[in-house]
Amino acid sequence: MPQRSLPLECILNILHILSQEHDTDTMARLLCVDKTICAAALSFLYDDCLNIEMHRFRPVSNKSPGDTTSQLIRTLLRQVHPQSRIPDVLRIAYLSKDYQDPQRTTELPNPVFKYGNFMRKIVPDQDLGRYVFDFIRNSPLMDYATTHQLYDKYDAQGLIYDAYDRDDSLVCALGLDVRRQLTWVLCQDHLESITTVSIPLADIERYIEHMDQLKSLSKVLFKVEKKVHTSDYYYMDISQEKREQLHKELESERDRLFGIMIQFIQQHTSIHKNVLQHVEVPDHYVLPKTKQHSNEDVQFRILSLLPPLHNPRSINKDNWCRLLARLSDTNLDYVESIKLSKFGWTISEEKALHILNSQPPFIPRCRSLKQLEIETMGPTMFHWAVLEKKQKEAKHRQESIMDQHLSSWQHVHHNNLVPLQSVKLIHKTPLEPIQELNDIAFAFSDSLEELIVNDKWDNSRIISADLSTALRVVHGHDWTLPRLRVLDFEVFYSQAHFDLDSLQRFCNLESLRLMDMITTYTHQDIRSWPSVNLPHLKKLDLVGSSALYFNLDSLHHLLSLEHLSLGLAKLHHGFYIPPPGDMNRDDSHKPGSLNTSAEDHGSSGEPLLSEGYHSVGRQPRFTWDWYLPNLQELDLNAVFAYKFDFQWLQHLPKLQSLQLNTSSSQDGLHERSIALKDLSREFHSQQQHQEDGGQRIWNHYHSWPTLESIKLYGHWTIDSKALEILCLVVAPNLSRISFGASCVGYTLEELIALSRKML
Repeated sequence: MPQRSLPLECILNILHILSQEHDTDTMARLLCVDKTICAAALSFLYDDCLNIEMHRFRPVSNKSPGDTTSQLIRTLLRQVHPQSRIPDVLRIAYLSKDYQDPQRTTELPNPVFKYGNFMRKIVPDQDLGRYVFDFIRNSPLMDYATTHQLYDKYDAQGLIYDAYDRDDSLVCALGLDVRRQLTWVLCQDHLESITTVSIPLADIERYIEHMDQLKSLSKVLFKVEKKVHTSDYYYMDISQEKREQLHKELESERDRLFGIMIQFIQQHTSIHKNVLQHVEVPDHYVLPKTKQHSNEDVQFRILSLLPPLHNPRSINKDNWCRLLARLSDTNLDYVESIKLSKFGWTISEEKALHILNSQPPFIPRCRSLKQLEIETMGPTMFHWAVLEKKQKEAKHRQESIMDQHLSSWQHVHHNNLVPLQSVKLIHKTPLEPIQELNDIAFAFSDSLEELIVNDKWDNSRIISADLSTALRVVHGHDWTLPRLRVLDFEVFYSQAHFDLDSLQRFCNLESLRLMDMITTYTHQDIRSWPSVNLPHLKKLDLVGSSALYFNLDSLHHLLSLEHLSLGLAKLHHGFYIPPPGDMNRDDSHKPGSLNTSAEDHGSSGEPLLSEGYHSVGRQPRFTWDWYLPNLQELDLNAVFAYKFDFQWLQHLPKLQSLQLNTSSSQDGLHERSIALKDLSREFHSQQQHQEDGGQRIWNHYHSWPTLESIKLYGHWTIDSKALEILCLVVAPNLSRISFGASCVGYTLEELIALSRKML
């Protein structure tokens, strides 16, 4: 052994890793090295000692978690002095085998260290409770409970949940009593150092009596163990008068429990100011609301008693309710991230919106904000940012007279704008958030790098999935976002369109995703885009109308593309694919020609499409000659997959994953096949291949050495010889092949034989 021990931080990191991997065998060997390591590990091992994750063994161990948990509890109980303070229930369960004489304890060696001094969190988790129940079934405690008639005692306390199963109900009641008594016994000698505790409301008076000692308590979890549900008596054979009496008694008991939680927090915050930081109240399933109290109101009232968040760096679902309770008192200058996919976390959305609407906007106070994910709150949501931007521009122009709109801005004027870099806007209103997006693009044009828009699905809103009738709204007019890297629009109730002139100005765009729910169309409805040039684009994902409008000639300019996905939204039984006769008609339209004589009108009758759109109906132009040197993933469905030409793969030297889905809503009309001609540079017949043994023409097949995954869905036919050539010659590095149930042409035996050859 080296003379110098490892630093404490290093030892704790090693133990933390071993604990995460449940490698308790290595941990035990490490603790046997010397007393220095053992002493250093005590703060880690006993900080949250009742967390059952700390005692899980690998399956090779001959000990169960229940055994080790019992040994741990027995060790901790032997350090309680005087021993007379240990209740008989715990003494019988862990320290004595004589249920008739609980004071007769089993002789065990005294622990070397005072392990209880290192305990900070006393929170028996659910797994620990399960092991306690299993332990009780086979312990002398069952005989002790029968002798001392504990069943009637627990029934009077409301701990008997199922009167029809006496034994199981008694075991559960004993387990709850053991957990309650164990929590208090372990806490009572270390009240001043405990930071987190789970308090059963039936036992809360003992903690209130020692409130002055709970000086380090920062987190409290209130638990309800007794039966307080009125529904438990609905199916009992009792009179209506008796049922109403029980209902009133339980209603009164729930009011008492709500009140005592508030009393505990009030006393603690008045004695130990700014110490308690987190409180969890039982949900309405465990503690139903009453006429006077509800879980939401009590939770919010308790949070209002806690100190405000101290310079929070992020706002999310975990601290949102607490922030609302002290919103005006919280310093938000250091908030860098807001992630709120909805406002109704812990409390109802109506209550949250009522609080927000009754106070000045809180987002302008977040002067360090970089990432924002939030629901829309109306068209004026980002008006403050627009005014700040205009004010700064006016200041730079040294104008002496401010705009009339700027004079109405009554908040503190800041010299620096909010450096917002990422915005995810979630909206569920029938109208698109056009004003909000325009304000974002203007106010944060110098810093914005990611812009994501998501519709929130609502079954009550009607959607038109046909291209000819769906609402057309074009976003992005006159946007200038030089730093934008990610643009993602996912809409359910209109067409996902973006102004192409603005798109061309996003010189650093790396990811473009436009998705809507368009499923059906006719060629007359398609308004083709002109070709776009985005030299840094790495990911292109177009679903719905944007895929139909996309000019495939643009692929000649997207040389940095790594991921390409084109398709439509799926119908119930597949994708809409036009009849083969319609797709094979001659398309006389030439790329690059514009016809602006016809106007494209939206549902409101006003022209909404930009001037850069073609107005001539046409189908996508498939030439399959686009060279994409960096493409790694290709995902096509609907007509894009149906028209796919496998010869294109020779222009994709780095392709790793190919997925084609031709599942059609019209059965029998859209069948595809993979033959030898699809895999070879020059077609050779099956007979010629057999005559020369295949040795002379191997070099005539394509080589796709980077292809690792191929997935085919829909009506595909691939014979066994073509499948063998594909897997062994053309793409020898295939590691994943997935064919849908409709793929035919080979037998199971042939597939198994091919799999053996690939091993």
